[in-house]
Amino acid sequence: MKPLVLSLLAILLPLSASADKNPALIDMQTGKPRPAPAELTLAAYQAWVTPLLQGADAWSAFTPKVFEWYQNEKDRGLPKEVFEDSQHIYVNVARPLAETDDFERNGDITEGNTVGAEVYAEQSGTVKQALDTMLFRWGKPSGAAEGHTYPPGGNFQKRVDYFAANADWGPGAFGSLTMRRNGGILKSLFDRYLVLVRGDDVKGYDVVMQYVKPGGDTPTEKCFAIAMIRPLSNGKVSYKISTRYQGQSYKILGGVKIGREQIGFNVQKVRAIQVEANQLLKELQDTGAIHDRKTDIEFGH
Repeated sequence: MKPLVLSLLAILLPLSASADKNPALIDMQTGKPRPAPAELTLAAYQAWVTPLLQGADAWSAFTPKVFEWYQNEKDRGLPKEVFEDSQHIYVNVARPLAETDDFERNGDITEGNTVGAEVYAEQSGTVKQALDTMLFRWGKPSGAAEGHTYPPGGNFQKRVDYFAANADWGPGAFGSLTMRRNGGILKSLFDRYLVLVRGDDVKGYDVVMQYVKPGGDTPTEKCFAIAMIRPLSNGKVSYKISTRYQGQSYKILGGVKIGREQIGFNVQKVRAIQVEANQLLKELQDTGAIHDRKTDIEFGH
């Protein structure tokens, strides 16, 4: 083979490999195995994730608070407020708001850009269906191990998510990339996350979601969440999630107080997201799949 041809192949083959790589894994693999902890504790998780976040400043001040919530809730049933609601959904923002007040007052976090909630719901379906529905929103197509999805975008008219296993992090560890555009006053998102899934279809699942780094221009600074899915004796499932996002400033709405009411800690907005998730779960039950809400957005364009 001529030297010129060999030179061209040396250039083109790496480009081809990069093009074939799931975008969720770009800049998320080092080739050095660092298996994530099998058991989710704050100490074990912090020891594992800290080297991954070096230089990104993505560790959230709320992470210990969310782990504290997780330890208190993982073996408990759903709160009574769930069953007092016609759709069996309960959203609590009191604790996330109080934590935000404390952190902002002490100067530990940026003022006016935190969104937080704790959600509790009873869902119809199996544990596996509930997990598949949740991961669809992170880029995992129903019935596939990896790929990309077009979930409902909420405040954004365009959204695409990519999802793939990250072998560097061991079993049950994944990379996720979310891209969201056309959100009105909200800035577009281009965020890379890690997702850890622990558990099984019998006992249930615990899922950790952690913002790692930007994939491009994005206002996101930090995000951390833990979700729990458990089987119930009535054949349904218990779903709980505690989440804290920091990045989009809502001061432009007229101040921190108004921004918190309309965006940061708006119970009705959070509730609408859970209602939407329940609808996706029903679609999976009825049709065997969750169908994309496809728009003209994709990685590289």
